[in-house]
Amino acid sequence: MTSIIVLIVLFFILVFTGMPIAIAIGGASIVTLLNQGNIPSLVVPQRVFVMLDSFPMMAVPLFILSGEVMSRGGIAQKLIKFSSVLVGHIRGSQAQVTIVSNMFMSCVSGSASAGCTAIGSIMVPSMLEEGYDKDYAVAVLGSSSVLGAIIPPSIMMVIYGSMANVSVGKMFIGGYVPGLILVAGLMALSYYYATKRKYIVHKRSSIKEIGLAFKDAFWALLMPVIILGGIMSGVFTPTEAGGVACLYAFIVGFATRNIKIRDLKSIFYKSAVSTTVPMLIIGIAAIFGWLLTINNFHQYIGRMFYSITDSQLGFLMIVLVFYFVFGLFIESNAVLIIMTPVLAPMAAKYGVDPIHFGVITVIALIIGALTPPVGILLFISTNLAGTKLDKVLGLVWRYAFLLIALTFVFAFFPKIITWLPNLLMK
Repeated sequence: MTSIIVLIVLFFILVFTGMPIAIAIGGASIVTLLNQGNIPSLVVPQRVFVMLDSFPMMAVPLFILSGEVMSRGGIAQKLIKFSSVLVGHIRGSQAQVTIVSNMFMSCVSGSASAGCTAIGSIMVPSMLEEGYDKDYAVAVLGSSSVLGAIIPPSIMMVIYGSMANVSVGKMFIGGYVPGLILVAGLMALSYYYATKRKYIVHKRSSIKEIGLAFKDAFWALLMPVIILGGIMSGVFTPTEAGGVACLYAFIVGFATRNIKIRDLKSIFYKSAVSTTVPMLIIGIAAIFGWLLTINNFHQYIGRMFYSITDSQLGFLMIVLVFYFVFGLFIESNAVLIIMTPVLAPMAAKYGVDPIHFGVITVIALIIGALTPPVGILLFISTNLAGTKLDKVLGLVWRYAFLLIALTFVFAFFPKIITWLPNLLMK
């Protein structure tokens, strides 16, 4: 128990002193290893290698590369144009377009931060130009960007599925319905504030305009159909789907002449840089999680949960509160790697469906990317809007509370998540 206390306390000390999350996790883990004395230091690179040397984990860099290729090929602009003709006539036009564009972008990128940057760099200036307040622009962009981790292909779902030995394909499909519900909720809340603040409304697009925009965005919209269709039919695994997505993205990019040979160097370079951050956190967090396991942390947590409640709903409520609180201070992927080996087996003992638990875990943790003090989506959005955190937090928290409330709904009604994967995949 002493080692666990040292590990956790030192970790939080390093986090609150401003250390990058990977260094905080690694530093706390190494000091704890040295403190135990009976574990060789060679364990550190071994645990990192074992974590990353995984076939399912190969999907992470593949989906990052495919997302970068599609983004470089002008996909974001095409998806925004298609979204505009669909929902641009609803009050708060540019906000509605931002939300729907992020929904479509999620089907391509697999990453919340990638979608936030790609869509936000276009839509935030557009919202500000039409007279939208900066706090509204930030809240809409940041909250809708969480869809990147929920609507497949989701990198976080790949990580969870590979660690918890859960079907990534079923998790992908399980993310669709809650993702669409979140889209509807965000659009409704944006409509309310747009009406209250009297933002302008655009005219409704004609059927012809919708058809032309759909034709222009067709190849981008086809990508998730190919990925999910291949996974559901058993033609390829989720990891192989990442490879197929890369191949498809390159074919579309070169066929439409949006990507040229000279662009390959920068595409691979940016993809490699984007891959290093989550993979470094994943590898380092594996040491932290392993230390918790060998020091029987799961037994202490298990006794604590069983002493509090023997109810499945009670367990889920406690876990969600834990996720939301930790998400305020720790990067989402780090919490996912550290706590999945502890909480996934416990969820099974409480009788929670593994797909249900995996999806609500991802949703709850990605909300932390919207909330201060470490919310990456919040920082990206405020930088794009050219404003400060203290001027936008009031409205951002209202959007975050909506996401949190809907997450509890998903927890209490598991069929929202499980019925579609159970219907489509046996």
